[in-house]
Amino acid sequence: MKKNLKLKLVAVATLGMMALGAGIAPASASSGAPKDGAPCTKAQYGKVVKAAGKSFRCTYTAKTKKYTWKTVKTTATTVAPIDLAKLDKKGWPSKFVIGGVPAENVSAMQTKWQGMVKLFQDELGIPVEFYAGTSYAGVIEASIANKVDMVAWGAMSYIVSKLNGAKIEPLGISQYVDGSTSYTSKLYVKSGSTTAGIKDLKGKKVCFVTQTSTSGGLVPTEGVLNAGLSEKDITQNFTGGHDKSLLGLSTNQCEAAFACCVVIGSGTLAALKAADYKQIWESGPIPNGPMSIRSTLPKSLKAAIRNILLTKANKEYFVSKGYNGCTALASCVVIEDKNVNNFIEVKDSFYDYIRGICEATKSSSCKA
Repeated sequence: MKKNLKLKLVAVATLGMMALGAGIAPASASSGAPKDGAPCTKAQYGKVVKAAGKSFRCTYTAKTKKYTWKTVKTTATTVAPIDLAKLDKKGWPSKFVIGGVPAENVSAMQTKWQGMVKLFQDELGIPVEFYAGTSYAGVIEASIANKVDMVAWGAMSYIVSKLNGAKIEPLGISQYVDGSTSYTSKLYVKSGSTTAGIKDLKGKKVCFVTQTSTSGGLVPTEGVLNAGLSEKDITQNFTGGHDKSLLGLSTNQCEAAFACCVVIGSGTLAALKAADYKQIWESGPIPNGPMSIRSTLPKSLKAAIRNILLTKANKEYFVSKGYNGCTALASCVVIEDKNVNNFIEVKDSFYDYIRGICEATKSSSCKA
C-alpha cells in the first residue's frame, strides 16, 4: 500500500451486504410516472418501482451528479455455459483464496463461509481457502499483494482498495430474497433517551464503526452533515464493529450508536434486550458491496469463477448439494445470513453513488 496512505483503518466492520433494502413497489401518483432519464431524488436512490408494465431503478451518475430513473432489465444475467472439466488450466494457481471484509469474529466467519468454499473447491478442482480479515487494512493489503483471489467487499472498502492499487474487477452483487440489492444504516439510542433524531446529536458522544465502513462511517457522516451539524459538533468513538457500536451504547461509552445488520438480543448482542433500545434514524438505500476477482488471474479461471458465482452460488443449488447444511430454501444460508438468495452481475459504475458521498463529505478515508 502506498506510503502516504491515510486510511485510519481499524478492526472489524460489516461485510455490508446482509440487511434487506428496498424492494419493488408501485410508483406513487405524486412522484410522476418514471421513465428512462427522468429525474428521481436522493431519497429514492436504489429503489425500484413499476410503471407502464416496466420496472425502473433510481440511479446516480457521478459525472453529472444527478439522480435519474433507468429501466431495469427483466432478463437474468446471461452466463454462457462452461464445461469446467475441459477448461485450459494453464497458469492457474495451486490454490484459490476467497477473502472477506470482517463482519464478526474470525471463527464465525469461517463457519458461515464453509459452503462457499466447498462450492468453489468442488467446481474448480483445486484447494480453496477462506481468508477472514481481522481489519479492513488487512484485506486491502492482501488484495494489493495478490494474496486473495476473490473478495467480498463493502462498497466503500472496494473503492478504497482500487484507489490504492488493488488490481480487481467486480463480478457480482448479492441479491436478497425480495429482489433488492441494498441495505441501510441505522442510529440507535437507549429507550429512555430524549434524543429524537440525528439533528439532536450535537454535543453528544456517538459510536461509529470505522472511517472506512460504508454504513458505519461514511453514510452516517453524510447524515450528520445533512442534519446541519459538523463532525466537530459530536465526539466520535470508532468502535471497530457494528456489534461493538451497540455494545458501546450499552456500556455508556456513547449516547447514540450507528450500525447496520445487527440483531439486538442475539449473537454477540445476546446479553442486550431489544426493549432497552430504539431506532431513531435510518439512511436511504446503500448498495451492497461487490464480489471482486483479481484481474491478473488467467482468463479461463476468471470465466470459471464468474460462471460459478452467477449460476451456483444461490439457495437452490446450496440446498441441492447440502452446502452449509441447507435443507430448505427459507432457512438456507449462502453467505452471512438467510436473506441472501443469489448473485447477479454488477458493474463498477454501480458504486458511483458511494463516490458521490465521498465527494460530498470530503472524507479523507475515500482517498489514496
